[in-house]
Amino acid sequence: MSVIPAHELGGAANAAPTPESVWQRLSRAIDAYLAERTKKAIPAITLRRSRHEIAQCRRLARSRVAMAAETFRGRLARS
Repeated sequence: MSVIPAHELGGAANAAPTPESVWQRLSRAIDAYLAERTKKAIPAITLRRSRHEIAQCRRLARSRVAMAAETFRGRLARS
């Protein structure tokens, strides 16, 4: 069994980092810019309102499924 000392990092950690190309830096800058613009595209109040509406729709859908199941069980009981 071989032991690697903690102060000696092996493999790729010893290699010198390769400099980024102009295109890589440009693509990162564009990604960051577009991500920031996307965050600001929709106001926070709209996001909160849509989250509330989605939650309300889920509650309604669950209650309708529960009502349909009870109706179905009631029909089976009558048969």
